[in-house]
Amino acid sequence: MTENRRTNDPEGVRRRIIDAAYDAFVSQGYVATGMLELREKASVSGGAMAHHFPAKRDLGLAVIRDRVADAVRQTWIEPLQACADAPTAIDLIFGSIIDELMPKGSVSGCPLNNMAMEVSRHDPEMRDVLSGIFDAWHDALSARFQADVASKRARDLNPGSLATLTIAAYSGAMAIAKARQDVGPLVDCRAELAAMLATKYHLGT
Repeated sequence: MTENRRTNDPEGVRRRIIDAAYDAFVSQGYVATGMLELREKASVSGGAMAHHFPAKRDLGLAVIRDRVADAVRQTWIEPLQACADAPTAIDLIFGSIIDELMPKGSVSGCPLNNMAMEVSRHDPEMRDVLSGIFDAWHDALSARFQADVASKRARDLNPGSLATLTIAAYSGAMAIAKARQDVGPLVDCRAELAAMLATKYHLGT
């Protein structure tokens, strides 16, 4: 049964490997995770692993492209595009993340930040792919701020600079939350970003 699944569902096998690697890379780190461990977590043979990912670096790139990029898209970019304005979207995003983390009692950190911290200095291709994800995140925030200015919801703000500040604030808060294993820094960051944005927006008027 297992062999048939491996033979007849190569995409399913590939997805299982990527899913196992994503979970491991986020929870314990890219460098600390071995390929044998991932084979066991994904329940695949050595041949299947080698067929899909001949080297750990190939798997790392696939995780970044398939899962990390998707996580940023779902967590940040889609809410920014769906909400009426940036403050509403940002508050919703922080609230969703905090609500998800609190029952777990642990904080693994931001997948994008985790991977960027580990590999960006050492692998130019991984760095470029990670940078592209940051760029897409920044572009989505900047576009949302720019649209808010155009619709006269906001005033006296630089969309690009404010996008950078928002990403930096979130990333820093998540790093502190991971170090402390406590969502408190995310709660504080959410409140301070909301207060700051309130000075630049005139919503509901």
